Amino acid sequence: MPSIAHLVLGATIGVCLYYISDGRFSKTHAFVLFLNNYLGPDLGWILGLGAITHSILFWPVFAFVLSYFYHFFTRFTIEIDGIRNIELIDLEKHKLSYINVYFLVVAGGTLHNYLDSLMNRGGVFYIIPQISSFNGVSWTIEDFMQLWEIGLLGNLPVIALLIGVTFIFGFIFLFVWFLKKESKKAGLINLSYIALFMFIFFLFGSLSTEHADAGAIVYVSLFWAIPLVCCVFSTKEFKYFKKSLKKTKKKESKNLKLITLWLIFVGSLGVVATILAFIINDTIITFIFDNYGTEMPSYLGPGEILSLALILESLILSLSIISLTCAFGLKTKNEKVWKFTIYCHLIFSWTIIGLYIACALSVKQVKETIVNRV
Repeated sequence: MPSIAHLVLGATIGVCLYYISDGRFSKTHAFVLFLNNYLGPDLGWILGLGAITHSILFWPVFAFVLSYFYHFFTRFTIEIDGIRNIELIDLEKHKLSYINVYFLVVAGGTLHNYLDSLMNRGGVFYIIPQISSFNGVSWTIEDFMQLWEIGLLGNLPVIALLIGVTFIFGFIFLFVWFLKKESKKAGLINLSYIALFMFIFFLFGSLSTEHADAGAIVYVSLFWAIPLVCCVFSTKEFKYFKKSLKKTKKKESKNLKLITLWLIFVGSLGVVATILAFIINDTIITFIFDNYGTEMPSYLGPGEILSLALILESLILSLSIISLTCAFGLKTKNEKVWKFTIYCHLIFSWTIIGLYIACALSVKQVKETIVNRV
C-alpha cells in the first residue's frame, strides 16, 4: 500500500494550484491529481507491470489506459446531507476531457515515482525499467550531480566563468521578456536558451557556474517541470481532442452484469481462500518459522502470528460474504442491496475498482432500471 506521504504531496500541490488559479484548476483537477499521486504507478504491481510503471519513460504510456477510469470518474459528484444521505450524482457529462485527465495522471504518477525513487530507493531513478535480463537504465543523485562536471574543453576557468555569468544574467533578461510577452515564441526562445546553456555547460563543465547545473536542470525538468506543466495543460481546452456532446447511452444491463460477475468472482475466491487458510494455518506458520524464524522480530512468536492470521482471514471472509450478498442483490435488482453496494464501495473509493463500481452503479440508467424493477 502506498504511504501517506504520497497523499500529502498530492494534496499540497492540488490545493495550492486550486487557490492560486481561482478555481480554474478545479476541485476535480485536485482530486484526480491527489488520488493518482497516491495510487498511480503502484497499480502496475497488480498487473505485474510495477517495474514498467515506476519508470520515467513508460509511465506516460501506462497513463493512457489509466486515464480512461479517471475520466469516467469526472462524470460524477458526491452529495452529502448527513451521514445517512450520501449519494453519487451522475452529471451525464464529464467535467474534464480525456486529454485533460491524461495530463493530470502523468503529473500525479511522475510525482509518485519521484517520491518513491528519492525516499524508498535512496535516490535511484529508473528511466527505463528492468525487463528480463535487461538491467534497465537508472540514474542516481550522484549521476545528476556529476553530469558533464568536467567539460569537453578542459581547464579554462576564467573563460568558462565569464560565459557562465553572462548566461545567468541573459536568462534573467529573457525570462522578464517572456513574462511581458506571454507568447509561444518567447517561451520557445527561453527553452532554446536553456538548451544552448546545456551545450555550453557540456563544453566547459561546472567551472562555468561553480554548480552542478546540467544535472540540476535535467533533474528539475523531469520531476518538477513536467508535472507542473502537465497540471497547466490539464486546464486548457484542446479543440482537436474535443468530443461531440451527443449522448451515448450505455446498456444498463452490461454494467450490472459485469459488476455482478466481479463481485461473485471476488466473493467466491475470498471464501475458498480463507476456508483453506483456516485449515492449513498451522502448517504455514510452522513452515515460516522453520525457514525464516531467525529473521522474525522477537515479539512475534507462533501464537502471535496465528492470532494475526485469524483476524486477517476473518476480515477477508466477512468482506467476501458481503461481496456475494451484494452480487445476489444486484442480480435480483433489489434497491436496498443496490444502495448498500454503493455505500460499501464508497468506503473503498480510494481504490480504482471501488470507486469505479460505486460510480457505475450510480449511472442514471442503472438507477432507473433498479428503482423501476422494485
